[in-house]
Amino acid sequence: MMAQFRYGVRLAAMVLAIAGCGPAGNDVEYRGNAERTGLFAGEGPAEKPEELWRFLTLGVLTETPVIAGDTLFVGTTDESVYALDLHTGKRRWRFKAFDNIRGSVAVDRDRVYVASEDDHFYALDRASGEPLWSSRFDKTPQGAAAVKNGRVYFGGFDEQVHALDAATGEPVWEFAAARTVGAAVTLVSGTLFASSFDGHLYALDAATGKERWRAPAGGRQWLTTAPVVHKGQVFVGGWGQKLSAVDADSGEINWSFDAGVRIDHPPTVAHGLVYISGLGPLRAVDAQSGELRWSFGERVFRSIAATAERIYAACGKQVCTLEPVSGELLWRSETLSDTVTSITVYGDRLYVGTIDGYIYALQ
Repeated sequence: MMAQFRYGVRLAAMVLAIAGCGPAGNDVEYRGNAERTGLFAGEGPAEKPEELWRFLTLGVLTETPVIAGDTLFVGTTDESVYALDLHTGKRRWRFKAFDNIRGSVAVDRDRVYVASEDDHFYALDRASGEPLWSSRFDKTPQGAAAVKNGRVYFGGFDEQVHALDAATGEPVWEFAAARTVGAAVTLVSGTLFASSFDGHLYALDAATGKERWRAPAGGRQWLTTAPVVHKGQVFVGGWGQKLSAVDADSGEINWSFDAGVRIDHPPTVAHGLVYISGLGPLRAVDAQSGELRWSFGERVFRSIAATAERIYAACGKQVCTLEPVSGELLWRSETLSDTVTSITVYGDRLYVGTIDGYIYALQ
């Protein structure tokens, strides 16, 4: 394997990078924030970045890593959760489950929460990776979970949304959908949003699990993306080939955009636009009207990562960087080892996962 990190000859520069790679105490959760918008607080690299380090797992990185303190946490299909030093890529700990981990983890002050295809939901000690508790379900739970006020929330293939006590794993409430809840849930201002294979977007009271409303945003097709909440609207898509904007208070569908292909990954919402990626070209539509603003000709299968100045997209084995309002291509990264599957922004760095199991730090 190549050297795990390449900055040995640039030690002085790396000291500066370590000090300035991100705002102190500014953790990065799944898709950048609790609303799952894909907008990150960091600025990301303004020019074509260089590789700082890479770490090889033994599985596929199917979802984005999260960052807490000076540690990066990521799950993979080698049945593991890894905790890596943010600045060097050195492994701090590894937790081994009994089947694949495909969703992102969730992190609070003390614990890391993760769903596994071994039908368990685990809480791990954040510092050591030791399991603190686990809950077994009839069918596979799904991440990323939402964590707030001492509770952890997630859905699963058992067609339920679950709320557990974060400290003990004891059930608090359950909500039954008609079919699988197969994507991450989103918790905003006391309302938990969950998309289901029954074609409905659900809004639940986070305290009680009581249904506030349901919207037929998927028609009769699966809804497969995590709900994205922004300025009073919830954006969700799926196999019905439509991206819908739903009023967060009433559940009324404000508009739908026909993507022409199924939507498997959450849209990114920033700059007054909704960026839709999937089996077709990357497209940007107006967040209020759903009108198409621009299209980027290459297929961008994964969700993009946005910052205040740029958007970063997975273009095969490269990261494409675009101007967010016009869609103009600014630059491409060097070719990585395999297809890019995830991008997380922290400070002026990108943390990029690839389908062959690498996680890269680019700056």
